[in-house]
Amino acid sequence: DYLGSSPDRGSTVSEPGSLSRAQSPKANCLEVDRPLLTTSGLSEKVLNTLLQSRKPSTNRAYSRVVKTFQKWCFVQKVNADKPSVNEILEFLQQGLDKGLSLNTLKVQISAISAYLSSQLSADPLIQRFLKAAQRIRPPVLNPVPQWDLNIVLEQLCEPPFEPLKEIDLKYLSLKTAFLTAITSASRVSEIQALAFKEPYLQFFPDQVVLRTLPDFSPKVASKVNINQEIRLPSFCPNPSTEEELRYHSLDVCRALKRYLLQTESFRKSENLFVVFSGKNKGLTASKLTLSRWLKDTIQTCYIAAKLSPPIFIKAHSTRATSTSWAERLLVPPNQICKAATWSSLHTFSKHYRLDIDALQETAFGRAILQSVYQKK
Repeated sequence: DYLGSSPDRGSTVSEPGSLSRAQSPKANCLEVDRPLLTTSGLSEKVLNTLLQSRKPSTNRAYSRVVKTFQKWCFVQKVNADKPSVNEILEFLQQGLDKGLSLNTLKVQISAISAYLSSQLSADPLIQRFLKAAQRIRPPVLNPVPQWDLNIVLEQLCEPPFEPLKEIDLKYLSLKTAFLTAITSASRVSEIQALAFKEPYLQFFPDQVVLRTLPDFSPKVASKVNINQEIRLPSFCPNPSTEEELRYHSLDVCRALKRYLLQTESFRKSENLFVVFSGKNKGLTASKLTLSRWLKDTIQTCYIAAKLSPPIFIKAHSTRATSTSWAERLLVPPNQICKAATWSSLHTFSKHYRLDIDALQETAFGRAILQSVYQKK
């Protein structure tokens, strides 16, 4: 599979094996390359296996791009099955003019490549276009999220998040999800996939070990990240002073134990976090619901502290905040990468600018909770 390397005007995407499709192929299914693979003479079993090489979210993104591309081709009177390199570049240019980012343009190229069974990214003109797009609209690295971890952790020690045995289930759910997210630097999708019972969840005197359900596929599906253990440490497990007792209220193990006890009677899911009210009570909390819980926790803490809640809070910012605090507290980057399930130190360095190495299993989670001491 290749894109004709000739940059001459009118050169088209070649399709090996003289594969042909209808003049106006439909892209209403999520698997944009199913029609092409079907004509290749593959058995249905092999076809279905090949189509599982991409995550469902990727298929959805590709499907949206292909639909947009087909509409553009219809308006421009372009053959969507055999567009020329120039025509593809015109489509990309329209996106660039509309303000699409470099990453979005790359997704468009990948989607159209899958649709045409061609390697568009290898074409010299496509490569040059992407380099130009990067210069015209360079990627913007967002600053550290504009909310203070200390403020949130301080307020989690106060009502409405304490005392833990008396608070509303809503605030128990919010607090437990937030502490899990901030001490593990996990993605929302990973938090949603956590299991609630052994052997996937185990409590020890000094830590809790969490695992995702066996059918979960992480975003970075490497051998290290698949079914990776998440070890979260106890925090001030044996408090002897008033200050230690206060900090013990940030113990994620304590919060998880109480959360499991409170949700036991209505739980209808093997996932750790479940909906706490309404018609879906007891069912798996969706990624959207968990994202809302994380944002609501931050906003509630700011309001409790009589401060204006920060705007444009994103659930994903808990990863950025926790890893940034870990950097500040000199947690080894390999532990940060492991906690955040990044594929390499390069990912961490690119976003959080750190380049050292060492080891400790629970260093990450403990350092995040200890950040509250920075205020003292």
